[in-house]
Amino acid sequence: MRARRLAALGLLAPLLGAAEPVGQDEKILAAMRSELSRSTTELVLPGAPKPYYVGYWVVDSSERSVEATLGAVVSDETSRDRAVKVEVRVGTPESDNSNFAGNLAADGDFVREAELISPTPAPLDDDDLGVRRALWLATDGAYKGAVEVLERKRAAKRSEVASKTDVPSFSTEKPATTIEHDAPKLAAGGDPAALARKVSAVFRSFPEVQRSDVHVLETTTKKRFVSSEGSSAVETAVFAGVEVTCSGQAEDGMPLERTAFVAAKIGEPIPEAAALSEAKRIGKELVELVHAPLVEDYAGPVLFEGKAAAQLVYELLGEALSGTPAPEGNEELEGPLARKLGRRVLPKGFTVFDDPTLRTWQGAPLLGAYLVDDEGMPSTRAPLVDDGRLTGFLMSRTPREGVLHSNGHGRSGLVGWAHGRVGNLFVEAKGGLPRSELRRRLARAAKDEGESAALVITELEPRTTATSGDIVPGAQVAYRIGADGKETLVRGAQIADLSVRDLRDVLATGSERALYGFLAESQGGLDVGVSVVAPSLLLEDVEVRGQKSPNKRAPVVPKPPMDPAPAK
Repeated sequence: MRARRLAALGLLAPLLGAAEPVGQDEKILAAMRSELSRSTTELVLPGAPKPYYVGYWVVDSSERSVEATLGAVVSDETSRDRAVKVEVRVGTPESDNSNFAGNLAADGDFVREAELISPTPAPLDDDDLGVRRALWLATDGAYKGAVEVLERKRAAKRSEVASKTDVPSFSTEKPATTIEHDAPKLAAGGDPAALARKVSAVFRSFPEVQRSDVHVLETTTKKRFVSSEGSSAVETAVFAGVEVTCSGQAEDGMPLERTAFVAAKIGEPIPEAAALSEAKRIGKELVELVHAPLVEDYAGPVLFEGKAAAQLVYELLGEALSGTPAPEGNEELEGPLARKLGRRVLPKGFTVFDDPTLRTWQGAPLLGAYLVDDEGMPSTRAPLVDDGRLTGFLMSRTPREGVLHSNGHGRSGLVGWAHGRVGNLFVEAKGGLPRSELRRRLARAAKDEGESAALVITELEPRTTATSGDIVPGAQVAYRIGADGKETLVRGAQIADLSVRDLRDVLATGSERALYGFLAESQGGLDVGVSVVAPSLLLEDVEVRGQKSPNKRAPVVPKPPMDPAPAK
């Protein structure tokens, strides 16, 4: 499960305060600094440049992961790990080995960023020699790879005619020391296995559910960082949560799935009542979807309500707001907002910002909270859109034209170079309408387009990465709203041809906002936590198509009978 990989790297939970490291942390930091000093003074190949920047991470993680189905535990695993990550830059801050697409070695083998900058195992014991040996080996490999990439990058530049303004490869920032105070801890006394059994037993009462899974995860992670610039950080993250999934098939064979996710507040147990409620909710919704009619092809106004609006915001803006430029040699991958700074990208009255320093919103935990980013920079609130105009980007230490400094949003999941990524993204809009009025506005818009009915989408398919609308997720929960106001649940709605530009023409917004927390893919297959808060959005012209592809047959033999009694 994606949550396991994410939490193992400590990227879901917020951190606390600042103080001097003590005991174990200081011992490991001292070993890191000792090896860092050797690397910056002695590491050099004949005829090659020395490193001008080296950064070290040492990451400890412990995890309890329990999976259950229908009241029975399927797996129960406990693990402890330590890994080191090394980042080496050669050349100069104006032009170094980073952010280059031409990573093709002389022998034709592809040199991936994940091979040059990725975690490697280290001894769990706090042994100076063991930690330094792991860092030494990782540094040697990272340095040799960095020299090779820089040579190819320089060769590529010599063969090109300059067509754009050069910007530095690496921003100049003030060294920062960010040490946590009073490390957060998991709530004591919980039993993940008992919770997994109890929540998964809910689906014994839903015969239409073919498959169901409950995954309970508890993890504690400590990250330590030092750099040749003098920055250092120590942060601890704890996470406790449960993911619930159920799936089935309609009579025509269409596969259907519903998923829910419940996260605990820092230091509190997973709320059992909320987990049970969510399991019952998605089980009931799956049963209704199994018997729901197929959606008909439609083109007109669509209301993205509640969670679906936050999902749509991430799909269209999540990657587009990144300020990290496309890798040199792959400029065609430039994002849709790359040249829109200062221009209107949303309707007037819209404000967008990202704030990883916030730990909760209306009492709910924010999964995108963190104290320092994956370049050791303190997290900050980043203004992005003001009154509809794009005013900024999510920045790592890779500059772009017009934006030369980090705002603490460099995130990598500890693999590859850090990129500007969403943490806790907030969308606000003036003049929002109550839910009932927003639906009446939808009905009027549909009538003006000559449609006898309209669509309301309340949840989209889960998505682990945003595509800026290239592949819009389908609707998991959608309703057809007739002229008389009658709602009919429909299935199979596929959304086509949306882009960032469609957000310029939002007809109306809701007065209430919804929170969506999830796990976004990052480079190398690791995940980072993200939260999005947004109001409901009424879009003027959306094309929706019903499913046309054939489905697999349902199981030939009927499912075995189940006792709906809860598990013991």
